[in-house]
Amino acid sequence: MSAEPPPGEPKGFLGPVEPGEGTWTPLRLYVDEPPRLLSRRLKAVLVLLLLALALFLTARHAMERTAAAANSPPPELPFPSQSTRFQYGGKLPVGQESFALSLTVHNAGTGPVDVLGVSQGYRGLSVVVGGWLPQTVPPGQTVSLRVGLKVTDCSAAPADAGLPFLDVTLRNTRALETTSQILGDSYARDLSAALHATCDTPDNRTPTTSPSSSDKPVR
Repeated sequence: MSAEPPPGEPKGFLGPVEPGEGTWTPLRLYVDEPPRLLSRRLKAVLVLLLLALALFLTARHAMERTAAAANSPPPELPFPSQSTRFQYGGKLPVGQESFALSLTVHNAGTGPVDVLGVSQGYRGLSVVVGGWLPQTVPPGQTVSLRVGLKVTDCSAAPADAGLPFLDVTLRNTRALETTSQILGDSYARDLSAALHATCDTPDNRTPTTSPSSSDKPVR
């Protein structure tokens, strides 16, 4: 026995209620403006915080590098012969010497170099440096020395200075060195001319030893 519907309600099955004409509502699949995760003020604050962090990291890195450079030992200087250059500066007026020249010393290093002495290898010549020694050549600067050569023995002096050199003793905070400096063709020509002018005169010639008389035959 089927149940009867309550009084006043229509009998039979009623389907879903259809909307009336002109009552459709369009379905929106998106919104006009996406939701904002951060406001403009929060974005500005975040940018400022990132800039401050970058500046802090940069400053700390610079301070660490400065401290490391201050604690590290200074770079080692080159040997004095590696940073010093010599050049023949020409003849100078002679005094008591047989020949005088200007010796130019240039220091290309980052530390001072001391010139302690100047000498040469010929036994018949002596060397005198005008002024005083040692002389300090500051870094990046040039000093000129007056070097006088005097012939002390023509027999021990060369007739022609083909490849003359000067021995120069140098010192810096790294090492003490004696190096031979060849000053070029102009120095060789000027020194040879001075040797000829001094030793080619009769008074300066080395006297020759007369041969001893032969022994008389024994009877």
